[in-house]
Amino acid sequence: MFAFITFLVLTSTSLASPLQKVLADGGGPPRPNDPDFPLLAPLPFNTTLPGIDYDLIAKLRTSPNSVTRHALLQDDTFKFDFINPPDIPFATLKGRGGTLVNAFSITMPALVSNGAAAAIGFTKPCGFNTPYTHNRATELAIVVKGRMITEFVTETGTRKIRAEHSTYSMAVFPQGALHLEFNPDCDEMVFVATFNDEDPGLNTPAESLFLLNGNFAGLALGLEFLKGADIDKFRHLVPATLAQGVESCLRRCGIAKNKVEGGEL
Repeated sequence: MFAFITFLVLTSTSLASPLQKVLADGGGPPRPNDPDFPLLAPLPFNTTLPGIDYDLIAKLRTSPNSVTRHALLQDDTFKFDFINPPDIPFATLKGRGGTLVNAFSITMPALVSNGAAAAIGFTKPCGFNTPYTHNRATELAIVVKGRMITEFVTETGTRKIRAEHSTYSMAVFPQGALHLEFNPDCDEMVFVATFNDEDPGLNTPAESLFLLNGNFAGLALGLEFLKGADIDKFRHLVPATLAQGVESCLRRCGIAKNKVEGGEL
């Protein structure tokens, strides 16, 4: 997803600042200096993230049954506010093209052992994301405001599935499918995503390729929601049909494209 993932996955991604500091201090592979390509290094070995209650999550996972798990949780831990989410890593992913808010087991411990998670994506006019996958979950994405264009491919040898979704239409992204979303209109698009795993996972090909080969340093995080105005910068990462749709949306909405320095990537 957002898958808008988002895992959802947003140009100039700003995960919670404590996570950025941990990653910045922890070493890892070199990253580009271009702020438009904020590739995060993997978590260093034996690293803990600030704001995460590791002890509580460990107790929940090792509890012998549901009764003992419930006894460990306060009433308010069974509530998640998507408008005012907790200020901890992975709860909110922000970018120039939109915001993704995630209720996963790491951000909502009450989900531990319940086999489900959810997210809400707020996508700006003409906003889109580059393709990404959820490793451990199928995603159901329901449009609750505006329209959404989706594309996905489940594996090599299958055809691309493309669909246009109006308000209250639902998209299905099978587990592991490479997928993307695009807001083709001049108003904000909002969707609600659910997953059949409390930790659906996120794999962004652009970031993964960068980790495998330094020659891919110019690629952007796939979980990002991107501004349509930046289409020329990310054209090589998205299907031609999506790029054409973004171009059309920009013209219709009167949004000027941002220039790419040097005229090319």
